[in-house]
Amino acid sequence: MAVIQNVFKNLEFKLGMTEEIKLFKWTQKPIIEKISQLMEWNDSFGPESVLVKAAEQILELNYPQEYLKYAAAQQKFKHSHPFFIENEIEDVGGFIEWINSVFEHFEGLQEGLLGGLVVTPAIEGSQISCEYEKGKLVRVLNKGDGDDAEMIINLMDLPSIPSDISVKKNVTVRGVITLKDPSKKAKGASVTSAVNEIMFNDKADDSNLVFIPFEWLNADGVWLNTSKAYQILKDNGFQIPACYTASQVVEALEKYEEYVNTDFGYEVYAARIEVEKNDTINSLMNFMNEDKSASYYHKILLLKN
Repeated sequence: MAVIQNVFKNLEFKLGMTEEIKLFKWTQKPIIEKISQLMEWNDSFGPESVLVKAAEQILELNYPQEYLKYAAAQQKFKHSHPFFIENEIEDVGGFIEWINSVFEHFEGLQEGLLGGLVVTPAIEGSQISCEYEKGKLVRVLNKGDGDDAEMIINLMDLPSIPSDISVKKNVTVRGVITLKDPSKKAKGASVTSAVNEIMFNDKADDSNLVFIPFEWLNADGVWLNTSKAYQILKDNGFQIPACYTASQVVEALEKYEEYVNTDFGYEVYAARIEVEKNDTINSLMNFMNEDKSASYYHKILLLKN
């Protein structure tokens, strides 16, 4: 029994477990039974390896959140869809060039090609990816290098990230973690650095963090109309940003001016302007997937002056 207890204590040290787990009753019958079962079929490994495996399995069954911390610390994850770069445009001239580049991809002006332009405020913070399987939240990942990422266990129970959604398919929801009240950050710190400091710290108070989504990605890689994606996010309990579908370029620019000069309570640094029509988006995305160095073609960030 002393050997068993030492194995669990080693896991405690690795995980920095809570007092509740430190008070775990090592002599509980299910633990002994589980270890006995493992030792019966796993005698090719030394006793300590067997006990570690038993400890991990018991931890997973009885304390899933603590187990996730343990597992996440030992592995990397791949994004279900790569994070492409969002082009940052500094002025209206760059915005018009982007519009023209979309038309050039389709070899000329086509009526209804864009389906409108969806404008939302772009909020300062740290981008993350929430992955759902059969309607259940299974992972929250940081952006990483766009392909590989780390799991952020501390965000799994953030109230603004629903643990269940009505769509019972594999879905990825991307967005930004920001501060509800930016005035509470340390003097001189950026919103992004303040967010990172909180979300990677087990003991930090995360009550000032909020998740604002900007992408809904189906497992099959097929994009929806942009406004429909935002509506699905809203219907599933996500806190979506202000959202407006403009039918004309001039109208989109007017909404840009409004959003970057409106106090939403968050720190807004740009407006995200996206093509509305899903057929156009999917055509552009198929082209992008052939060029992994590409930035998003169907949307841009028009920066605040």
